[in-house]
Amino acid sequence: MRATVIAAVLTLLLSGAGQATAEPADAFQVFLDPAGSDTNSGLSASAPVRTLTRAQEVLTAAQPQTDVEVRIKQGTYTAPTTTWTYIVPGHTVNFMPTDYEYGDGVDDIAGRPVFRGNGTAGYWLRGKMPDTMPQGGDGGLRFYYLRVERYSEGGIALAGRYQTVDGLRVPADAGFNHNKVFGMELVDIGSKWSSAGYAYGGVDLVNSSGNVIQDNHFVHLENTGSQTALLHGVYIAHHSSDNVIVNNEFAYVSGDPVRARNDSNHNDIYGNVLERTGQKGQFSDWFCDTSTGCVDSTHPRECASQGNLFHENDNISGYDGASLSNWAMIVGSLTYSGAAPCTNDGEQRVRTWGNT
Repeated sequence: MRATVIAAVLTLLLSGAGQATAEPADAFQVFLDPAGSDTNSGLSASAPVRTLTRAQEVLTAAQPQTDVEVRIKQGTYTAPTTTWTYIVPGHTVNFMPTDYEYGDGVDDIAGRPVFRGNGTAGYWLRGKMPDTMPQGGDGGLRFYYLRVERYSEGGIALAGRYQTVDGLRVPADAGFNHNKVFGMELVDIGSKWSSAGYAYGGVDLVNSSGNVIQDNHFVHLENTGSQTALLHGVYIAHHSSDNVIVNNEFAYVSGDPVRARNDSNHNDIYGNVLERTGQKGQFSDWFCDTSTGCVDSTHPRECASQGNLFHENDNISGYDGASLSNWAMIVGSLTYSGAAPCTNDGEQRVRTWGNT
């Protein structure tokens, strides 16, 4: 059953090298340029806007009912966090260089547009469902060949809602699902690179399932001091399941490069290169459990994750340069699920094979 689910995700979001095979028909386009102005319409390359915030306003006003392309001219955009809530049900919203064609590689574009933190705390982009869709569902955000750097909390956060029920952290909606992060550079993130705070993830998934994270470069994602271990390349949290994390480079990541948390199940992690990454394991699972003493008035109890796959990755070294285990269960054993009503459905928390 789980193999069928993962195969379906791959069919939807991967094709060959993982890129879309054809350009969406009649995509609605908005244009960004570092020299643009947010007083422009944004509807042509000759009248570009300057910020993603203004691009979202243009889309909200136009309400296109087709795929969307945010076409981004090369250059540097110094920007605070953008909270992105514009989606088109049944369609995708694509963030890409202005000269990118579907199926291109990085050598086919003039260069990567750069989004650089402006010194305030936050992620580069936080994707979540609009208030008009409290039920959750597919976000459909897709990111291609951009560079994101010097943000304090992380690169991309994709987040569905969650709530506390009977003292347990559980989803509050169907999630923010089926997004793709492809060919991105997420670099120089965390408190080592920004004085505004410490970071959690290059890509942070919260109640976000069925995503593909492929062919990206997670480089120099580093916190310092007591927060060193808190920063992960991909943080899969709070019921984020059936995600595919494939063919990425992780280098100089101060925490474990892939971390699962709280019932985030059946994620498939393979074909990645991991060098100078991790404190406990290249893949690790942690959750807020009564046995750890983290449960209090602001931190509800959570469950272990289960059925995750970590295979055929190139495990070169831990963050300190020494060898590091392929996996680590930070709380409990390989079969521990957490206190009732948590259950692992008879599965191990992770299965591994073929790693070097």
